[in-house]
Amino acid sequence: MNGLTSCEHHLAIPGLIGYGVVGDDKLDPDQSRPITPDENDEVWVAKLVPDEPAFSPSAAPRRRIWTSLATVAISLFSILIASLVMRGLAIWVLGTEPLSLEQFVDEDGLRDALKSRLGLFLMVVVPQFGLVVPSLLAAMLSPVPFRERLGLVRGHWPAWAWIAVAAMTPLVGLASTIFSSMFMQESESLREMSEIFRTHGQGGFLVPLALMIGATPALCEELLFRGYLQTRLTRSLRPSIGIVFASVVFAAFHMDYVHALGVLPLGLFLGWVSWQSGSLFPAMLGHFVNNALSVLMISFAADIQPESVPLTAIAAVLAILACGMMGVVGVVIAAVLYGSPIQSHCVVHLDPIHS
Repeated sequence: MNGLTSCEHHLAIPGLIGYGVVGDDKLDPDQSRPITPDENDEVWVAKLVPDEPAFSPSAAPRRRIWTSLATVAISLFSILIASLVMRGLAIWVLGTEPLSLEQFVDEDGLRDALKSRLGLFLMVVVPQFGLVVPSLLAAMLSPVPFRERLGLVRGHWPAWAWIAVAAMTPLVGLASTIFSSMFMQESESLREMSEIFRTHGQGGFLVPLALMIGATPALCEELLFRGYLQTRLTRSLRPSIGIVFASVVFAAFHMDYVHALGVLPLGLFLGWVSWQSGSLFPAMLGHFVNNALSVLMISFAADIQPESVPLTAIAAVLAILACGMMGVVGVVIAAVLYGSPIQSHCVVHLDPIHS
């Protein structure tokens, strides 16, 4: 049973009275045969009905998916345009010469611009907002309420489960990084970006950098991929297909095959969390903690050599493992206690029917 139809079936509740009701057939619970109640008997009909609008793959009729795919394509075009514009702006603001095509394609000049705090903000942070604007506009035009369309609702997981997600997400990211490093070397673009983060982190900009790199993707990427795309796909397709598809698109948007394969498990986990919890907020929180912690570890790991790993690095890894395992326990408990989105958004209404 899918959608609201799964909440519309009458249930037999013999424990309430001597017999139950299934549809319009009155059954004797002891003899499993239709009976006719006296005219003074009161029959109770139990019906599962939605408690509140659910951020659920089955809480709405099936919809077209081409609009979601078109929005993703527009978002790709938007972030590319925003990146080019911000690149030119950074070169113009930070450069000493008039902007030229040679400066625009000069990789050494671009790396120098990224070493500036203003250049980093313009070229890395600002384009993220170009990524999310099309999905925000599409959500505003949707007949579904804006917050529900993007999953910006409370959901049915308690606050402690959100904290468990935040604790578990870095463990997922660490495990994915270790696994991918066994088969692939770090790409040149990732090494360069890590060096840029390390330079800023060791230059007294560590906390703002961690907040900036943590918060911007957690907001913009989650709104597009889990908030807009996944909610649409899981309502139009099977939840598993919608989660996997949105996660693959999320990974592909990182524009680096090594990085994409590394973040794919993270995308799958956050996609499952947002669907299972009925809210985008836990995924946002987990994404933020993972990115911010990654920046901190990159900055502190500047001079680590394999033969002499400092105690601080060992302690950091052990802390991620310990918190991550506690997060795993919390997430599993939340998933078991609070069930699927369909179960959590249906309540029993009892209506008396007099024969």
